Parts: sequence; structure tokens; C-alpha cells
Amino acid sequence: MALISVLAESVRPERIGAFEENVRRVAEAAVAARDPLHWATHQTVIGELGWFFFVAPARNWAEIQQRGMPDEMVRRVLGEKEGQRALEQGREYVVAARQSVAVERQELSYPPEPGVAPAPLHLVTIARVRPGGHEAFEEILRKIAEAIPKVDDPARTTVYQTLLGDLREYRVVRPQRTLEDLDHQLQPADLLDKAFGSAEGGLIFRTGQGAVEHLERRIVAYRPELSNLR
Repeated sequence: MALISVLAESVRPERIGAFEENVRRVAEAAVAARDPLHWATHQTVIGELGWFFFVAPARNWAEIQQRGMPDEMVRRVLGEKEGQRALEQGREYVVAARQSVAVERQELSYPPEPGVAPAPLHLVTIARVRPGGHEAFEEILRKIAEAIPKVDDPARTTVYQTLLGDLREYRVVRPQRTLEDLDHQLQPADLLDKAFGSAEGGLIFRTGQGAVEHLERRIVAYRPELSNLR
């Protein structure tokens, strides 16, 4: 069961520089210490600005337990005194924060090849389904994953469903080398029409959309200097 834990933090606009410097110091110490908590940092560049996402993959819950929480990692790599100071400084920069854990839904995805380096950008679609809407929404995700290779669309999608946090939330992540990649990827409605015909594709799209309570998209940029990956 592939899991990801995501620490999302909204940073005060005037303190972003100081926040990044604080995170950079922790990341450098984690890399040097070969700390077991590995994460990728992403920053919103189109959408609601000021948000940073610290995404840590895990094979299972046991791995999450063994490596501990982010606060524990900071104290491990900086030492108790310096780690506590870094945590206190970080909290001064943050307006809001939330921690969640999600599971990768491989059967709803058409992901990139394994072992590929992180893309510079990702298009992230965040959907909150209506009560009872899981099945209808998952069907549109399943059909999109089926349609991509059927019409040879260059898009790749990985779907995550929240396990701890908002239990009606899904995230669909599409890696992008540049924004220009989006010019060559069909929108979901067009993709379904092309793959299954306008009648069936339109019905799939409308049914799936009707299951959604809230839908938003954002572009996030990978920040390798603020990350600790293997």
C-alpha cells in the first residue's frame, strides 16, 4: 500500500524568504545526516499562492511510524536546542498548516514510468466529492486513465485518496516539464469524447462532475533545494 503524508503550510507573504531559508537549513542537515524521512517540497506558483507542500512517500504505516513526524525529524538533524529554535521560527512564518495522509489509487491512475526524476512542475487537481459520490467520481478517474493510452495522450496521472484528513478529498497529480506541455494534453471532457465517443464520453464526464462538491486546480513547482529525497 503506497502512502504519502503531506504537510501543507500557508506562509505569510512578507516572510516567505525567511521561511525558505529555515527549510533549506533543515533540508541540508537532513541530507547530511541521511535522515530516513525523505520528502519533496512543492510551492504553488499558479493558484492560491503562499502554500508549500512537503510530500513524504511511504511504503506503509510502519514506515511512517519508524521515521517519525516532521517535528521529530527537525530535532534529530539539528539537535534538540537548535531544532526547537527552528520549529519556533517556522511557526512565526506560517498562517495555517495541515497534515494529511493519502493512499495512491493505482487502479485509477496512469502514472509515469517508475524511477523518473521529479518533474519541475505538477498540475494538481483537488476534488471534494459529495456524500455518496465516491463511486461516480472514481469511475470518471478510471475512464480517464483508460482513455490516455487509448488516444495516445501525453498526460500521466497519479490519483491519491485521503485517509487521514478530509475523507472526501482526492488529488490528481500530472507531472509537467514546462507549462507548454499543457498545450498537448487534452482536457478531461475532450479526452473522454475522443476515446469513447461524444455520447458515452459526455455521459461519463457529466456523471463524474455531478459527484463533485468542490473542484480546483493549481500548478506547483518542485523545490529540490528545500527537499530531502533518496
